[in-house]
Amino acid sequence: MKKLASALSLGTYLSLVSPAFAVSVNTCPVGQFNVLCSFTPTDVVGALVSTLFIIAIVVALFYLIFGGFKWLTSGGDKGAVQAAREHIIAAIIGLVIIFLSYFILNILLQFFLGVNLGTFTFPTI
Repeated sequence: MKKLASALSLGTYLSLVSPAFAVSVNTCPVGQFNVLCSFTPTDVVGALVSTLFIIAIVVALFYLIFGGFKWLTSGGDKGAVQAAREHIIAAIIGLVIIFLSYFILNILLQFFLGVNLGTFTFPTI
């Protein structure tokens, strides 16, 4: 009974607290370095996902180039040509999967979180 009374009194106290206790403090510095404070979490998520997709595309393109290089240096060996062809096919399938997942993820993030991946731009110095 004593715990219930203390919980009720604490709940009553917290419900009567004035919003004046909440002080808004701007922690962003004034000047040229306040660029970091202008980012929202949705901007960070969008930029991170877009950057990961760009890295995946670059890796898949290097894998495609590696398969073409293996094909050129196979010297007519049927086993080496087949291995190079499998590298190229895997790279193309990987690129298709990357692009499809980018579009699906863009639709889902836009619908649920309001994050648009299509507005990614590289920062300039």
